[in-house]
Amino acid sequence: MSELIGLRGVTVLTEGHESLAEVDLSVTEGACTLIMGPSGSGKSTLLKVAAGLIPPDRGTVSLRGEDLSALSEQRMLEFRRENGFVFQDGALWENKSIFENLALPLQVHRPELGEARIRERVLGMLERAGLADSPALRPAQLSGGERKIASFLRATIGEPTVVFLDEPTLAIDHTMSELVTGMIRDLKARRCTILAVMHDPRLASLLADRLAVIDAGRLVVEGPFDEVKRSGDPRVSGILARVLGEISSFDTDLLDLLGGGAP
Repeated sequence: MSELIGLRGVTVLTEGHESLAEVDLSVTEGACTLIMGPSGSGKSTLLKVAAGLIPPDRGTVSLRGEDLSALSEQRMLEFRRENGFVFQDGALWENKSIFENLALPLQVHRPELGEARIRERVLGMLERAGLADSPALRPAQLSGGERKIASFLRATIGEPTVVFLDEPTLAIDHTMSELVTGMIRDLKARRCTILAVMHDPRLASLLADRLAVIDAGRLVVEGPFDEVKRSGDPRVSGILARVLGEISSFDTDLLDLLGGGAP
């Protein structure tokens, strides 16, 4: 499989501190690449740089070999049309209803659908996600989990070929987590390229094709998921243990992820 997005020597400075330092990462087209690292390691920053939302202070980000910063306005619009981003905090437009939040990306990027088809698609997605009674509500009237689901729907309603996910199952209940898992599986089934930050070991083992481990703004290792998670490098296994230790006890899920479970 070929490289879709490439980061070369990417450094991002935040108040003089290197949030990312000399990161080289290749995002494989059609695969699900998972980013893992401790809190504050630069995961979300890396995700936003790859999506073109944050320009690097040094280094380059390329799309199919073309420097993202040199793309024409038309090419950048095409890139935006073909990707979706699920923010960790939802990042919904607070002054718009949930219906309007989902409809706007289609109105901007898929105007040829027309208002009737846009309305049909929005209502259909809300019904599938159990939000059929919520189209007129504002984000503030939803629970945290419902806002996360609405953010996921907004990111994927245009049937993107590239999706960026920042902790898509964080702080949502089991039912909603299963719903998100099913929707991510649907993305994989149609060979969507996925770059995701997530801590959920079960979801990671179900969905990830590749795993990138980051620590203190530096990429430690990246490769096939099964190879990286069973790495004999004590630094890699130590980082993964720290990551999962932030949200869970050292249980069988952790042991399985690190390749240390019973045979």
